[in-house]
Amino acid sequence: MNPSIDILNADMQISAARFLRWMPGSMQVNGDELVIEGWALGLWDVPSRVLVNGLDAVDVTWRIASPDMLAKFGAVPNASASRFFARFRLPPGQTLFPDGFVRVNVTGVFGEHRLSYRTAWYLADPALEPEAPTPARIARVIGAPDVNAFRMGGATIVKRFEQLLLERFERPMSSFESILDWGCGAGRLTHYVAMISPDVMGVDIDVDNIQACREALPKGRFEHVGLRPPCSLPAGAFDLVLGVSVLTHLDQEMESEWLAELRRLTRPGALLLLSVQGLAQMALYDAPTSQKIEMHQQGFVDQGVNSQLQDVIADQEYYRNILHSPDYIMTHWSQYFDVLDIIEGMAGNQDLVILRRR
Repeated sequence: MNPSIDILNADMQISAARFLRWMPGSMQVNGDELVIEGWALGLWDVPSRVLVNGLDAVDVTWRIASPDMLAKFGAVPNASASRFFARFRLPPGQTLFPDGFVRVNVTGVFGEHRLSYRTAWYLADPALEPEAPTPARIARVIGAPDVNAFRMGGATIVKRFEQLLLERFERPMSSFESILDWGCGAGRLTHYVAMISPDVMGVDIDVDNIQACREALPKGRFEHVGLRPPCSLPAGAFDLVLGVSVLTHLDQEMESEWLAELRRLTRPGALLLLSVQGLAQMALYDAPTSQKIEMHQQGFVDQGVNSQLQDVIADQEYYRNILHSPDYIMTHWSQYFDVLDIIEGMAGNQDLVILRRR
């Protein structure tokens, strides 16, 4: 076997251990208890604390046998026993959802710090959740009809973005005058953004999901957009754009057209938080090393048609599976925006590209 292939495969696994660190399989609220099960990986440090709103869960079972994780992350120490189970009991006088959300994190012995939001997972207060989208509408967004994963992923991405804006730009999300959720789907992000900001608009090519969002999420505004820009929205309308798993599905021509359209829609100084598939997600999806090599050699790789939206859009070839290399993003996307950073594993399990409108 070529040893360089082993090194590249290990690099993908190590990226998941470094930047994802842990992922919940489920988080369930039972009265004054929160029950969490998931997996946690460590390289130099050992996952040893489960924190809920910064407080330790004392009822934790570590090192549960995990043959599935060994198969996926065999290069990572202790992957064979990386699953855990935790039960957190709320102390008297405390609330589980102090700002409408509960924050859960798995850390080493020293606990959380100023960058720990990047690996935290969040749930919104169930009392604040609207009726869930239908299974078909959820599946068109996340690939499976799992309402719990839909809500947990949406809340987590929005709360991480909120903390990122504070940490990097000293701006609360509520300070932005007009936020665009580009590719909003079934409102997975829009609902939680609307809990924080007074002005958020969601747009999508899925007219069925847009209509459902209008009915279920009255705090947001929603517009259907065509497959190709320009859209009907006015120039300079937004000072913050969120776009999770959108450019992962557009061919190179459409990517360029939509980046130019986002430039038209944003004001000078506007920030854009757009996600792409990176090493951590590739490891989760068991991507072969050859994909990683091809991605870095070509920069932009079109893997073919994605069928998730074929029931709701006319062009059956439009929605695709796309890989980008960091160097491609830094060079090509800089034609439209200043590329400030790429943070691995920040957008759920995708990498986050931070852009600024010149």
